[in-house]
Amino acid sequence: MKCALLGPSEHATDAEQAQLAERLAALGFAVEARDLGAPPPAGAAVAVVNSKTRVDAAAFAAMPALRLVVTTTSGYDHVDLVEAGRLGVAVARCPLARRDAVVDAALGMGLALLRRLPALARAAQQGRWTRAAVKDSPAPLVRGLTAGVFGYGVIGQSAAAAWRALGARVLVADPAHPNLDAPERLLEESTLVTLHCSLTASSRRMIGRAALARLRPGAILINTARGECVDLDALLAASQLGGFGLDVFDQEPCPRLAELAARENVLLTPHSAGYHDGLGRALNDEVLATLEAWLRGAPLPHEVTAGQDRPSR
Repeated sequence: MKCALLGPSEHATDAEQAQLAERLAALGFAVEARDLGAPPPAGAAVAVVNSKTRVDAAAFAAMPALRLVVTTTSGYDHVDLVEAGRLGVAVARCPLARRDAVVDAALGMGLALLRRLPALARAAQQGRWTRAAVKDSPAPLVRGLTAGVFGYGVIGQSAAAAWRALGARVLVADPAHPNLDAPERLLEESTLVTLHCSLTASSRRMIGRAALARLRPGAILINTARGECVDLDALLAASQLGGFGLDVFDQEPCPRLAELAARENVLLTPHSAGYHDGLGRALNDEVLATLEAWLRGAPLPHEVTAGQDRPSR
């Protein structure tokens, strides 16, 4: 049985890539690796892809024997789920490998912005001692504030638990879980909103002018999910915000970094929240666990249902 590795992982070393191929071979797969953009092998039954590999109708047509797609990412907007469902191809993702790193990064961003550390550090870098002005800006304690978590999948659940552990009151909204808090309530009551949703029709630009207008003055917004979830023009126009942290952007590399960074209390990182030492090994383990389940005919961990709107990460 043939397994296609389409596009090498950005964060795996050559040794880790070789180890993945060896472990796949031990499961009985004939492995064929392809660089990004190269034609996929026609006889592949399984394809392991990264976020830069578009698995669309053309890709499915080029691999008529395909039965399983495993993306090494948490998000799956680069895979045409409707076409996969029509063809009977299963799709699974790998959210565990990056989960803790993303939560750590989002938590760090939120804590820094609540304490206005970027603004204070920038003043210090300019040689200004601003201690007398500290009292003029909000600086809430985490204990007792309301944190809104949008998305209640693998990463969102962990993020909610982390904020609760620090003493925050947590609201959670997710269209895939209608029994949770209403998105409107989350926006209106939260001092900090952190996004942990996949990119779907319902989450694309969900943080636009209307949503931002619901946020209370001084609120903090964190996005480590997908850049397209936030309307950057609306974000820049939202003068009541206390700050924002962005790890993902609607275009990457982002051509508007300088414009975004000109705001006083912001943190911008280059889609790096999910990186950590050992990420390549963790991805290998998660891919192999998925393929082992598939070979046994067992339910796939983190399978994505074709054609269903599932915004949780």
